[in-house]
Amino acid sequence: MKKLLMLGTSLGSREMIEYAKSLGVYTIVTDPNEPSRSTAKLVSDDYWMIDTGNVDELEKKCREEGVTAVICGVSEFCLEVCMELCKRLGFPCYCTPEAWHYSRDKADFKALCREVGAPIPEDFFISAELNDDELRTVKYPVVVKPVDMSGNRGISYCYNKEELIEAYKYARSVSKSDKIVVERMLKGKEWYSYYAIANGEIRMIALNSMISQPGELKNLYSLTTTVSDNVERYAKEVEPKIKEVLKKVGCQEGIAWVQEMLDEDGHFYIIEMGYRLPGDMTYEQYPHLINFDSVKWLVDYALGHKHGVYELPQEQTKAFEKCGCSYSLWTNKEGVLTSIEGLDTLLSTGKYRYFSLNQIGDHFAFHRPLGVLVFTANTIDDYCININEINQTLSMRDEEGDDVIIRFTDFEYIKQVYKNGINGN
Repeated sequence: MKKLLMLGTSLGSREMIEYAKSLGVYTIVTDPNEPSRSTAKLVSDDYWMIDTGNVDELEKKCREEGVTAVICGVSEFCLEVCMELCKRLGFPCYCTPEAWHYSRDKADFKALCREVGAPIPEDFFISAELNDDELRTVKYPVVVKPVDMSGNRGISYCYNKEELIEAYKYARSVSKSDKIVVERMLKGKEWYSYYAIANGEIRMIALNSMISQPGELKNLYSLTTTVSDNVERYAKEVEPKIKEVLKKVGCQEGIAWVQEMLDEDGHFYIIEMGYRLPGDMTYEQYPHLINFDSVKWLVDYALGHKHGVYELPQEQTKAFEKCGCSYSLWTNKEGVLTSIEGLDTLLSTGKYRYFSLNQIGDHFAFHRPLGVLVFTANTIDDYCININEINQTLSMRDEEGDDVIIRFTDFEYIKQVYKNGINGN
């Protein structure tokens, strides 16, 4: 019997366990948390209390218990452990340390883009000494970010030297690396392109718009959605270079994504990449839109079933008529989550799927997502109706009784994006 070990509970873990069980695979989840705090354990056949960072103990236990495959969800830490454990046990892992390096090091990724001539924003070298000669070279405004953080952690927007110095120190405080990226601030629309990969063949299967609520920070992407414009232009102008970059990175199997911006200067620029499932759960839209299931793709590979190039979905070359949406529920303050109201009502409709690691009683930070609601719609009107239904039905409250989630309400904008995309603009 095949035995699959899941490293921890992160976004995507539960769905991977459920799919593996549907294949008759015996499933195990490991981390030091009780099942109430590690919800993938609630659906697995067995669980261990071994910390995911204890690679030596996990290797020993896997050999003793006859584990035949290891996998993880969205967690970057668990993916790094997964690669090491699979290497020791001789198991397949779609991601390699060499390729993963470029997801974790934004500076080296930019250097690789520069090497192949892919468009990236201008950057400025600033050392830990923050000396005046270096600071004088900077052209404001700039973005300052650690090379090894994801999910907007450690990012600052700076308009002068004083802000840059503080932002540099902040980025260093949250990073394990001594390298900090300081680059020209782009202004414009944002996307990330999503790729399915088999035997080194790379297919762009969805271009996702990243849209924030007006008045909120630009990087608080309330909607990550297949409602996109500029798809045809993107496919022509920047897509070939992105594929060249991903091949140079060493992406041979699995899935990957690349974030881009169309700056106000009229050019696309590549920002960063991920060689893992994205935390906004956009991959949960694709089975209903293009019949591609990333969870099955990755679990199958871990279990030893390598998909062929002929199984890759068709590449996206124009905007989709159907609409997929990941609605991220960002917080508007810091606090403790004391109630979630209306979620059961939404889920009972069968239109929505909800993903979150947060529970009642958890402390939450300012400007972090408490969860994601995912849905698909046949028309843009139905899409907007769904968002409005979420806004009217769902509330998440803190200990002061305040509703703490940021709601997206710019329906005219999203309708215009859809119209532009369908018209080839």
